[in-house]
Amino acid sequence: MDQQTYHRMTLEQLKGQRVKTLRTMTTGVAVVPVGTVCTITGKFNGFELESVPCQTCGVKVRITRVSPRDVDLLEVSP
Repeated sequence: MDQQTYHRMTLEQLKGQRVKTLRTMTTGVAVVPVGTVCTITGKFNGFELESVPCQTCGVKVRITRVSPRDVDLLEVSP
């Protein structure tokens, strides 16, 4: 997603939208690989994302301050 789209859309428009990661992202505990599908849960100084649960163990990863250029918006629902 480009910066222009990020600034134009509000949290209400983006919250719940699905994105795909375009780069590997790390938290203090986990690594989110390229191509992981996440849901936007917040927008402040970048996105707050929550991954879909792992099919094996059920763990979900939450990551904050994700740059819009590091994700690809999969769908835009009204």
